Amino acid sequence: MKNLLSENEITRLEVLRQYRILDTVSEAAFDDLTLLAAQICNTPIALISLIDECRQWFKSKVGLDAESTPRNIAFCAHAILQPDILIVPDTRLDERFATNPLVTSDPYIRFYAGVPLIAPNGYVLGALCVIDRVPRQLSSQQVQALRTLSRQVIAQMELKRNLDNLERITTAERQHIEDLISALSHDMRTPLLATRATLRAILGGAFGSISDTWTHLLEDCRQANEGLLKLVEALVDISRHKIEVCKTLNCEILDWKNIFAQAIIQSDTTSKRKCAIIYKIPSSLPTVCGDQLDIQRVVQNLLNNAVQVSEQNQQVILEVAPLGVDKVKVSVHDCRPGIPPQEKERLFHRFSHRRGRGGSDELSLYLCRQIVEAHGGTINVESTLGEGSTFWFTLPVAPVGAKFQDHQQM
Repeated sequence: MKNLLSENEITRLEVLRQYRILDTVSEAAFDDLTLLAAQICNTPIALISLIDECRQWFKSKVGLDAESTPRNIAFCAHAILQPDILIVPDTRLDERFATNPLVTSDPYIRFYAGVPLIAPNGYVLGALCVIDRVPRQLSSQQVQALRTLSRQVIAQMELKRNLDNLERITTAERQHIEDLISALSHDMRTPLLATRATLRAILGGAFGSISDTWTHLLEDCRQANEGLLKLVEALVDISRHKIEVCKTLNCEILDWKNIFAQAIIQSDTTSKRKCAIIYKIPSSLPTVCGDQLDIQRVVQNLLNNAVQVSEQNQQVILEVAPLGVDKVKVSVHDCRPGIPPQEKERLFHRFSHRRGRGGSDELSLYLCRQIVEAHGGTINVESTLGEGSTFWFTLPVAPVGAKFQDHQQM
């Protein structure tokens, strides 16, 4: 027997291959539809059959052991040439199938009904069919049910293809981000670090004394270099977090005393402006779990921003407190100068263009938002012009019986 070919067969096969479904493992979404077809039509066999160049391959099957059959004897090869359902009430009485080996030998097909599986672009990829070993008919309700199920098969195929495409795009984007990190780290960060070392050495007198004019000029260069280095490091942090957020977060008890203490030490070490930083931790606090290093980064970024806008020796307050029964609220309060209402909504976006803050600070707030939201929390700011601002974020309390590492015991 020769293969029956549809019009535009080459294009039809290409469309079928685009779904990347041939020779994949069984999936419940398809098996449920096949089982439902068999039950509705009361047949011992039901199949989702896809037709490639030389075979009909069964994505799902009920009542049949074979994985595929040759295309030249496949009933579904006839079904894909029909505009609608193909019904063969008695194969023995149909000259197209009377001598077919699938009729004269196992599985001894005597009744066949197959609905074409039509892709959204109009190409027929296969058929949803029901088979019996005795002659019979289908009711109009059963025929309509098969048509409905065939559309659901295509919907599942579309969903599977879209998810596969999304995964490939995500993988490609992740690789692009990794390449960006590498470029930023090597092509930009490395020379900036070298420039930092050179400027520090010159200003420190390693190459002899320099005039006041050159000292001021080189100090301006040093500060500009530091600002650019912070911007690059912020971009690298955001890029890395975009990759790592897809992974499972570390789940450990957050040690707030350690988080606050480390943030204060780091701020005192790196900031020329010294503030009176204090922290408040209640004696009774619900357990919160998460990635300690990530939450430390959020607190550090918020504290650095508070110190940057505060006057020398002004007070900055770190605080964590219960919020209702299922959250904690972490706050960083500074005393001045406040944020205009129209700017608050844009603060935690990638580029807020807020006056008075550099690009690295804008990006650090965007990174804070990414981290907090990945932990299931929210972040925001309350501010009154001339009185100060309170940047805060919430985190969910650990559920009872949750398993996590005890960071205090590590």
